[in-house]
Amino acid sequence: MSDIPSDLHHEILQRIPADSLLRFRAVCKGWRRLIDDPSFVRTHAANQTSSTTLLIRNSTATRLCSLNLDSLNYDEAHQVIDVMPVKALFRVGLPRSPVLPVACCNGLILHSQYENEKTWVIWNTLTREFHELPQFNTEFDDADSCFRGGGIGYDSASDDYKVVRIDSLDYDSDSRTVYQTSFYSLKMDSWTMTKDCPYDFSWMRQLTGVFLDGALHWILPNMIVAVVLETEDYRELPLPANSVELYKMHLDVLDGCLVVSYFYPMDRLDGWVMKDCGVEKSWVKLFSFREVGDVVGVLWCLRPIAYIKSKGHVFLQHGDAFFRLDVESNSVKKVIVRGLPRNFSSQIMVESLLRLDQSCAVTVKNRAGMKRKRNKADAR
Repeated sequence: MSDIPSDLHHEILQRIPADSLLRFRAVCKGWRRLIDDPSFVRTHAANQTSSTTLLIRNSTATRLCSLNLDSLNYDEAHQVIDVMPVKALFRVGLPRSPVLPVACCNGLILHSQYENEKTWVIWNTLTREFHELPQFNTEFDDADSCFRGGGIGYDSASDDYKVVRIDSLDYDSDSRTVYQTSFYSLKMDSWTMTKDCPYDFSWMRQLTGVFLDGALHWILPNMIVAVVLETEDYRELPLPANSVELYKMHLDVLDGCLVVSYFYPMDRLDGWVMKDCGVEKSWVKLFSFREVGDVVGVLWCLRPIAYIKSKGHVFLQHGDAFFRLDVESNSVKKVIVRGLPRNFSSQIMVESLLRLDQSCAVTVKNRAGMKRKRNKADAR
């Protein structure tokens, strides 16, 4: 590397996976300064939109592991791949690892328990660092509040990560419901409230907003609603098709595109992809198939979790099994994965170099030291 001009180091390192870059910080002081530079972290995150790393969580939140979908050989009919262990976030007083999928952006997870309003955490799954959000005030004058939706995204205009939450406020005095939008700024470390949300979120199909192109998106029965983080204004996006026969819908961001899954009562699943975000005519049906004997099972339990656009394959989870769908041939094949926990959940996760202010490793070490001190005191 000493024979390569220094300006090319930047271009080369930008294309290296984040987990490798963490190790490369130990190569020399120059690389450490470059990899830790905020502008490098921003550029690297922008280049990681098409991640193929799958994060997997067991049912009791005691085990995390990852699966690299690049290790799949798409030309083989049957193959076996292995998972890799991931260190979980652990600290007394923090919520346990959430069931996936969760709100995430550029490798940061909004680590929260909606039934417990006291503790919300932003967690970097790669560095195991976290930032605890200040407590949100849920007391509203003359109104009963209920959490309706949340998410995390990146505002490139202010170079700031923002958390959004939507609460319904029910006023008994005049029997009306108002939907309040609140924003948290990681840079300012504070919550602010804006004008009321103009949409009825009582029929929201999923609590977790998905982030794409500077906005968080939620799916409603007749539209997709997005809030732009720069302006903090709402906008509407059309759904790909209208049908009264739908059993349920789900919204995802796969390979940098919005993907809507339509589940029908008669064992049929349609997947639509919006190739140009915000452009109604760019909706294209990605796949449509019915139950394939015992290969899949009940389709409403099936969830697309990754779209490998370059290979023309969709990766899906059904219960405790994974499948891959060849979009061109519309055929489904099971993928055997060794080391999977039982009753797991999963989500595609981008790895990030963004540094947060608290280290889980230090906290665990301190707790162990406190325990040793207590044992010595008891012995005395």
